[in-house]
Amino acid sequence: MVFYFGNVCYNGHIRGEDMQNKKSFIASEKDKKYFIRRLNIIGGQIQGVNKMIEEERSYEEVLIQLAALTSSLKTTGRNILENYMANNIKTSNKKEIEEAINLFNKLV
Repeated sequence: MVFYFGNVCYNGHIRGEDMQNKKSFIASEKDKKYFIRRLNIIGGQIQGVNKMIEEERSYEEVLIQLAALTSSLKTTGRNILENYMANNIKTSNKKEIEEAINLFNKLV
């Protein structure tokens, strides 16, 4: 079963459009640096989990780190979505944007 949110399939594919025709990622330099830093930290967490498995650490320790990794990834995704909505949604009503972000946060 495939689910769509607008033209975006649940696995990130664009329905009926070429990805090259989509808008570029636009954020302030400060925000871009923040997102890249967060993703680098997440990459380090992944490497840490790999090392834990190689060292045959306990399942509990590995699962705790995977839960932290999942949380970091979700938080970074929310931050990127909030940035997108704040900068690209065409509305003068900031309350609508805040409500949409809050709804998204409840769903994720």
